[in-house]
Amino acid sequence: MKSCGVQQLKAPFYVQFEVTDKCNNRCFFCYNEKACTSGDELSCDEIKRVLDELKVAGVFSVNLNGGEPLMRDDFFEIMEYASYLGFDLHLNTNGTLIDDYAAKRIARCMRSICTSILHSDRDFHDKATGRKGSYDDVIRGIKYLVKNGVQVEVNVCTSKQNYKDIYSIAKLSADIGCYALCSTRYILNHKDNLDLLMDKQSTIELVDALIKAKNDFSGLHSVTLPGPVPFCELPMEYHAKLASLNIPCQFGYGLCRISATGNVTPCTISDDLIGDLRKDSFENIWNSDKWSKYRKLEHLPSNCKLCDDLSFCHGGYVVYDQSILSCNVCVNTKKWCEADVQ
Repeated sequence: MKSCGVQQLKAPFYVQFEVTDKCNNRCFFCYNEKACTSGDELSCDEIKRVLDELKVAGVFSVNLNGGEPLMRDDFFEIMEYASYLGFDLHLNTNGTLIDDYAAKRIARCMRSICTSILHSDRDFHDKATGRKGSYDDVIRGIKYLVKNGVQVEVNVCTSKQNYKDIYSIAKLSADIGCYALCSTRYILNHKDNLDLLMDKQSTIELVDALIKAKNDFSGLHSVTLPGPVPFCELPMEYHAKLASLNIPCQFGYGLCRISATGNVTPCTISDDLIGDLRKDSFENIWNSDKWSKYRKLEHLPSNCKLCDDLSFCHGGYVVYDQSILSCNVCVNTKKWCEADVQ
């Protein structure tokens, strides 16, 4: 067997910091089904302490997300403190609470934000978010951000319901001044939603549409798959296209997630608890031996570790497969064989 593994960074390059679980939308695909906190959220002072620890540890980039971060009354205090510390700062938001005042404050602290348009059709988008009016709210929020010089990336949770609309979403995004478009394939959050999962043919169509959008809309400086598709899932002739779209997953060794209650896990979808920031320092948690399985790529199936494309593919989007397997459903790609599925 090939010797494979990755070197864990001295500190994660990128930390996803969930400052709240609360949200004003009820998106069908959300992994936080109740859209409310599952415990006592970190206070503003606790968040500032953690940010101090991240700075000392050498973290470069912090992404404030949730839930919906702007649901916190003290969000701007948190954002401005993080900016004062000098982080490369980003925000994930549904965009619906952003007015001109909020956009101006955000513009002082960060160059870019990520929001979501789920369909170019107003009614479809509203149904997907579980709230009537959310489409108009996010379009208005995006326009305020663009007006104030913030680069807006649109992330589309892409499922069997809306993948055929991705080109239209790209056109809409370009028309209202968005900087980038990305597509994250729907991650199974309940076994009753199996019919929403992208299959091989729909993923091929998605990739073709993203490449077309990349070529057609010069205003979109970036078109990507941040939830990378493993090379073995598509025919050989699509590997170069995937290489141009995929953002390799740094699950467990180059990034980590901090939950709203201070738990540290490999990413937002993973429930592998590495540590609790109310009980231990970030530096101690990051240096914990619990990360070793990710450095050694033990979280990947054996077929991935034997594959010549591993250095380019990185196994695709780890939690995408894990979410399917956790529902006792077989993942029908070369990376998995019967012996690998427990």
